[in-house]
Amino acid sequence: MEKFEPYAVVLAGGRGSRLPIAGSIPKQFAPKFYDKEAKDNVTFIQDIVRMITVDAIKPSKIIVVVTSEEQKEYAISQLTPYKVPSTNVVIFDPHYGYVAVMAAAADYVRQHDKNAVIFITPSDSHIEGQAFLSESIKTACSEAKNGTPVLIGAKVADANIVGGCGNARYDSTARGPLYDILDFIEKPGKGEGGEERVKKILMDDNTVVNTGLYAVRVDQFCEAYPKKELDKLLKRYYDEGWARVDLGLDPTEMVKKLNMKLMVGKFNWKDCGTLDAYYKIQDKTPNHKNAHIGENDRCECRDSMFVSTTKGVSIYATNIRKNVAVLAHMNPEGYLHVAVCNMKMSQEVSKITEFFETCDTVIPYSLNSRNCFVVPSNYSAYTRAAFLGVQNIYVHSNRLKTGEIILSVSANGECICDIKVEKAA
Repeated sequence: MEKFEPYAVVLAGGRGSRLPIAGSIPKQFAPKFYDKEAKDNVTFIQDIVRMITVDAIKPSKIIVVVTSEEQKEYAISQLTPYKVPSTNVVIFDPHYGYVAVMAAAADYVRQHDKNAVIFITPSDSHIEGQAFLSESIKTACSEAKNGTPVLIGAKVADANIVGGCGNARYDSTARGPLYDILDFIEKPGKGEGGEERVKKILMDDNTVVNTGLYAVRVDQFCEAYPKKELDKLLKRYYDEGWARVDLGLDPTEMVKKLNMKLMVGKFNWKDCGTLDAYYKIQDKTPNHKNAHIGENDRCECRDSMFVSTTKGVSIYATNIRKNVAVLAHMNPEGYLHVAVCNMKMSQEVSKITEFFETCDTVIPYSLNSRNCFVVPSNYSAYTRAAFLGVQNIYVHSNRLKTGEIILSVSANGECICDIKVEKAA
């Protein structure tokens, strides 16, 4: 195989990927799992950068795309130890969509190397199988250098992931490693008949999920999506308040426009767009000691997980019971934020985060939920709650004489969460 040095574009921006009540930190910069060797929390973006630099792409060739100064600071602080230059973290307008931001990144790389090949990856997925990933990157980039853009797909058995991601159909009896993409459908689980479509896809050996991993030559990408044209649309949005906020968002169109070929990755891939998916990748020990309390080590917390997004967060607990996630955090001002979510619906969690950041009342936020209440108590005036896709949930907060705040959450009369909440530093 011909040796050359491809670039990587790591998509680390995004406006809707924050974890609920974790402040403004995007999911990709939040801890992914506990690395026993590193003795530290590894974030999503750190993990994918680690994987693509093992033997495939040099850190100096990685371009990290963010959409704000805050995200840039997170990226620089987390990736400097991985030898990614701070100058390689680039801010693009947040109104660029999924495809448009890739085109903008391709244009950025082309200014440095007009013949470059870029390997594009999201920063919030989970991949198992280092050797298979490295092999896919090398082969896909080699094919892209020869003028064939490549989409890397993966076999997935999880109906939630299949329904929420793009799916490519191909002829599995043809000779690989590249296949013609016969059909491409984006998020088949949405809309009427979505459940039946997902069932058919799961039973179809000729279908793979789009992992968001692509290899393409920058000149081809920029020819298909000229940045000047995207900038005109962006200007139109700002000048006229144009309704189409996300520019160039259609991956189905991109696959056809670039005439992409499909490569089927042998690695195990999971999208982490929901709390359900997030929970499944956690390091669950036989004793269920997959919980953190603040800065302390793991403790006994059956069927729960804890994510400490910042040193100031004292409690961010998720109790897994009947597919319900309970998340609680007390901010420095003393307000208790509680989110109760159906884990499979939590791609909508950004709305909960927005509620906590903007609401100045104790009226609960509710989406696809009914009969959910904040029970009046001596601390209810300081308790803000949000409910997503859950029914018959009661949230009760009580200040003890000692000053401690006890949070209790019950579902259909059964207590599912009873914890002490401490004020954030």
